[in-house]
Amino acid sequence: MTASGRSITGGIIGGIIGATIMTIILIGSKMMMGMPALADFVVMGTFVGGTESAAVSAGFIAHYLMGIILGAALGAIVASSEKLQLTSWGKAAGIGLLYGVIVWLVVFIPTVMYGFAPIMMNMMGQDAAGMLPMVLGIAFIEHLLYGISVGALIFVATRTEHSSPSECSACAT
Repeated sequence: MTASGRSITGGIIGGIIGATIMTIILIGSKMMMGMPALADFVVMGTFVGGTESAAVSAGFIAHYLMGIILGAALGAIVASSEKLQLTSWGKAAGIGLLYGVIVWLVVFIPTVMYGFAPIMMNMMGQDAAGMLPMVLGIAFIEHLLYGISVGALIFVATRTEHSSPSECSACAT
């Protein structure tokens, strides 16, 4: 597999792991707030067109597809630039954190404000508005963890191309 292919594959796997971490936090945070555990997936599913019993499934599919697509995108981005290639754990974490913030700002915030918020207001009334600061804060942490997951998996998938045989005894043959 090419270096670019390894980077994109690492991004896809990282995206799946990152989306799973986010899912665990989403479910746990809703349970702690006394809400239905799958409330976020009902909102996501409704946003993408799922109705009634299909809303949760549609929400899960949309969530994981976004995780995969955005992970693959970071893999392609870092593969296309010599300066962005992940050559250390620190750089992988730093690029991943930055990417998490970018995804939170560019994808999540507009989606919440123009998509999820109206759905939540319709479902919960004015109580939804009071939850917004907590939703934004939890989502920020989730997106940082997502970014770190993607960055780490891209680094793992591509690190042999950055190591010399003296740095990696398992790589020397």
